[in-house]
Amino acid sequence: MAVFTWGQKPAPAPAPPPAAAVDDVSTTSKVFPRFLSAVAQAERPVILDLGPVVGANVEFLGERLACKIYIENLYLDVDAAHRTGETAGLADTLLRRCALEEGGFDGVLCWDLFDFLDAKTGKLLAGHLARLLRVGGAAYGFFGTTPVQLRQHTRYVIEAEDRFRLQYTPCTPVQRTVLLTRDITKMFEGLSVSESVLLKTSTRETLFRKV
Repeated sequence: MAVFTWGQKPAPAPAPPPAAAVDDVSTTSKVFPRFLSAVAQAERPVILDLGPVVGANVEFLGERLACKIYIENLYLDVDAAHRTGETAGLADTLLRRCALEEGGFDGVLCWDLFDFLDAKTGKLLAGHLARLLRVGGAAYGFFGTTPVQLRQHTRYVIEAEDRFRLQYTPCTPVQRTVLLTRDITKMFEGLSVSESVLLKTSTRETLFRKV
């Protein structure tokens, strides 16, 4: 796990290998500004990021929120499980990697991680993340709505409060787990859906709050 506090700049991370014939793209966000506003209500916010270390994100969040950031790249564990076919114990692995203080976080960045998890594993992880959040905390993520085979991971690089640059890296192919809105709500037991926007990319951008 990597941990960064406000004012600390991360060491440059190795550049990921690019996916063939796929260029970076930029996309706007309607919900991420709401996540930032929710987390900013805390005096000294603490954020858990479930994706890879992205230096631009650490700097943006640190400067914007003066926060402490824990980064636990669960995509590595998910890809390893799919690559070896040993997915039976994936839920235990993810929960162990996130064995952190319950009620110790003001924000969780899930990105599109749940697209790569089966429904049972996703529900166990979502319930655990809900327990990690403080009352008033927020979780943010993307949920794809098309049942396609996923062949790449997406790195969400924050360019502005309402804009990401998307970088793609190859991964072990896995069938996307498509969840209906009611399934997502049930999965994140203990949280309420504050905002949910269906984007033109057939992805549901969602903000959860703990009330």
